[in-house]
Amino acid sequence: MSGYRSTRTYTIAYLLYLFFQDLALVYPVYVIYFQRTGLDYSQIGYLLAIWGAAVILLEVPSGLVADLWSRRGILGIAMFFKAAGFLVWLLRPDFFGFALGFVLWGVQEAFTTGTTDAVLYDMLKDRGREDRFVKISGRGALMSRLGIIVSVLLGGWVFSRSVTVVLALSALSMAIAGVCPLFFPPQRGGARHRDGMPHEGDARSGDSEPVEEAPEPPSIERVFAEILESARAARAVPGIIPLVLFGSFAFVVYGVLDEYDFIFGTYHGVPVALIGLWGGTRFLLEGIGSALAHRLEKHLDPDRPERLVAWVVAASLLLILGVVSGLKVLLPFYFLFYAAMAAGEVIYQGGVQNRIESAGRATISSFFSLVYELSGLLIILLLGWTSQRLGLPALFLGGAAIAIATAVIYGAYLVVRRR
Repeated sequence: MSGYRSTRTYTIAYLLYLFFQDLALVYPVYVIYFQRTGLDYSQIGYLLAIWGAAVILLEVPSGLVADLWSRRGILGIAMFFKAAGFLVWLLRPDFFGFALGFVLWGVQEAFTTGTTDAVLYDMLKDRGREDRFVKISGRGALMSRLGIIVSVLLGGWVFSRSVTVVLALSALSMAIAGVCPLFFPPQRGGARHRDGMPHEGDARSGDSEPVEEAPEPPSIERVFAEILESARAARAVPGIIPLVLFGSFAFVVYGVLDEYDFIFGTYHGVPVALIGLWGGTRFLLEGIGSALAHRLEKHLDPDRPERLVAWVVAASLLLILGVVSGLKVLLPFYFLFYAAMAAGEVIYQGGVQNRIESAGRATISSFFSLVYELSGLLIILLLGWTSQRLGLPALFLGGAAIAIATAVIYGAYLVVRRR
């Protein structure tokens, strides 16, 4: 029973971590805040580019530091970086202050993307419950979406009364998220020993917790050496690179499209006063899709990726049906696209985690997150060019076309490999 209770405690801490990580009332209003301080669209674009550059530059090194030092330590520190970023925005409301805040936010994003999945998977694996990864990861995605929904629904209202309260509450929520990793277990199978190998006690069984060594940040030389080693380890996993390329280009599409979701709502005549309900509905359906992913896992088994290929194609066809006709009666298909893709992404992530070893898991996961970020940047540029020339619906249809093309190419690869 003690093992069950500890797993439950860790799971609750993990879910609360994801909820407070995205409970930021500033989310729906920070662009408005930037404009009110005198920034133009080009300056806002530079700020977003600064955020993206920080994420891309630190994605892999941060995962490696998490493996060599402390995963839960990295997750906790990351959230205090993000909290500090929001406070900088409050204290220095100009371009320089906003840029510094985005750098701190980018550090948080880089620190958490690959490491969060690694922490959950090895937390469960150490207790022989890795089969629950998709289920708990899906619940975590739901909690994250609920945090965003609360932010979207309340952020504008609070902002209209006090900018200070919006930023202070957002920073406080990040600080609460930063405390949650203290309740995560020290992982015997995750972090590497100082010689780069797993701890000798990694294979112990039972409910007792592993003893975690005093953290010692690795040297710069060690970081670069281990990055190269982890890159070789990732490439050595059979079939992992094509799978990651497929997953990155297919599932990043709905992450890119949701940046234009509010604009799409106003395009269909949703009043600005109600646009939060539009976005909240989409986020809720994404969360429900993620939470139900474990029920679909046996049907979309990542060990038979052709099923995931078919799922992506079907979801993309839903998007086309919801957009191409322009009929409001078909808009439910548009929302179902996000739910279907969210479910597929959780299952895909579970398949990736099942294929890699515990030692270096955060580093390798960060490599894959980097591929995801770079493919997202490429798609943003491509779809932005498309919508500028062909209109907003073309942007969504272009996203569906990219997802379908990616699925078809990967499906063709699977057929050729088996022959």
